[in-house]
Amino acid sequence: MIEASGGLANFIAILIPAFMGGFYGYRCLFLSDGFIDQYGLGAGSEFMVKLSGTYTFTQSLIYFILLLTSPVGAWSVFAFGTIQAALFLVFGYTTVKGKWAQVEGVKATAEGYIVPAILLVFHLYIMFTMGDIIYT
Repeated sequence: MIEASGGLANFIAILIPAFMGGFYGYRCLFLSDGFIDQYGLGAGSEFMVKLSGTYTFTQSLIYFILLLTSPVGAWSVFAFGTIQAALFLVFGYTTVKGKWAQVEGVKATAEGYIVPAILLVFHLYIMFTMGDIIYT
């Protein structure tokens, strides 16, 4: 597993986003009420929370599968993760700092842009240092 990733640093660079996606995906899909309450999103947000969870949880599963098998040739999977993290960072920041955060009952936190920033750092590492593996 570690050798197929090109070493421990590369393995960890995939493992951390896999765990992060699993954590948030699981919360969105199976602990929706707690997630909705934590951010004050309201009951009407359940469908969108679960929709988000399906994408996040799926990406996490794919990353774990790649770690168990091999990330060779999986550039498009990581490109998707990189683009998604970049978009999430921009829109997370503008949303947390925007009018949504002023809505009564909403509990906006910096987590809305800190988490995607962390994900983006790991994805950029993967894209730029694992080229000999993922672009094969």
